[in-house]
Amino acid sequence: MKRIIWQKCAGRACVSLLLILTIAVLAFGSAEAKSAFPSKTITFVLPVTPGGGFDTVSRMIVPYLQKYLPGKPKIIVRNLPGGEWNIGINRMYRAKPDGHTIGILNLPGNAVSQVLGTAKFDLNKITWLGNISVVIYVTALSTKWKDKTLEDLKKAPEVTSGVVGLASTAGLGTIIAAERMGVKMKPIPHDGSTEAILSAIRGDVDWVQYPFSTLKKSIIDSHDLIPAWIYSKKRHELLPDVPTVTELGYGDLLDIITMYRPVGAPPGLPKEVARIWEDAFWKATNDAEFQQKMLKRNHQVWPMTPEETAAMVSGAVVEVAKYKELILKYRK
Repeated sequence: MKRIIWQKCAGRACVSLLLILTIAVLAFGSAEAKSAFPSKTITFVLPVTPGGGFDTVSRMIVPYLQKYLPGKPKIIVRNLPGGEWNIGINRMYRAKPDGHTIGILNLPGNAVSQVLGTAKFDLNKITWLGNISVVIYVTALSTKWKDKTLEDLKKAPEVTSGVVGLASTAGLGTIIAAERMGVKMKPIPHDGSTEAILSAIRGDVDWVQYPFSTLKKSIIDSHDLIPAWIYSKKRHELLPDVPTVTELGYGDLLDIITMYRPVGAPPGLPKEVARIWEDAFWKATNDAEFQQKMLKRNHQVWPMTPEETAAMVSGAVVEVAKYKELILKYRK
């Protein structure tokens, strides 16, 4: 058949025919690549225990990712806590780059391992799909500190804090805030934010610092903890009497104690698959119904393009590197 085509083909007609055949082959190959994904259940890796803000947000967005992905594939959220987020991140990072494994991260906190040189992953090589939300932090005190001020905390010989490792924005932000404010703080590791908050409610630790959405039940609904200050430029409408760090004179802390929840896939994700994910992720995070549900749970949606997310992550690594010596001090 090829011989017949070549015999009958000559000059411009031959070139035109070959171009048509080439385009047809490429188009077929592209369509075939697109149709190959997704071809099985997708695993959404969550490097922390169930019950906290990351678990809630991850499970909230899954139905909307399914909605916008071709074929509405099944997506399973898999909690893989441990190693200060590293176990889950490594599992996602080393998974086959076929689009069937993604994971949520915590920035700038997850940059700690990379800055210290202990990470088995490179945040700048992850295939970033976008960002879900931005998080405002609140410092809450045990009730035994009732009617106490920041000055009282500074005078205390030691203040204990319930943290989930230093490779989370909560843990990292706690030691940085204590250092900047002159509070003699001792971090007490916990398996998850829920456990740390319960410790503060019991009075086992003095101070916890977590997202507003995570602490709302304890500081507003039940008043089990006392909100001390909030990491924002202006006061929160639900905490009108709680000062901001800017009011307290530590506005620069907002550069490091503001958390993002980006989602990524393993390095080397094929461009065709990445484009499918990017499109679905953008539509999911901008879905009006999803955004309304997030707001009802006090989560602020903050969609980012893959390029914006990559730039944010790169900047976070640079910012965390400024506190390397302080982090090493608390790891000793």
